[in-house]
Amino acid sequence: MALLVSGASLLIHFIEAFLLTPWLTSRANKMSPVAVFVGVLAWGWLWGVWGLLLGVPILVVIKAICERVDDLKPVGEFLGA
Repeated sequence: MALLVSGASLLIHFIEAFLLTPWLTSRANKMSPVAVFVGVLAWGWLWGVWGLLLGVPILVVIKAICERVDDLKPVGEFLGA
């Protein structure tokens, strides 16, 4: 019974962490869910826990900068939804 409860808890956590959070974040910031997911993975790989916490805000700042610089507009469109 304990294995069933812990397995269900892990399953719920993975669904929330890898599917629900990137999807909701992308909708709130008008960003591509794939870009958010890949960005969180990349920043997490580079900086560990700090990268996981700061990955989405960093992506939002990068997207805002790219949307305002003419040469970087294609990157801003790529990050956008």
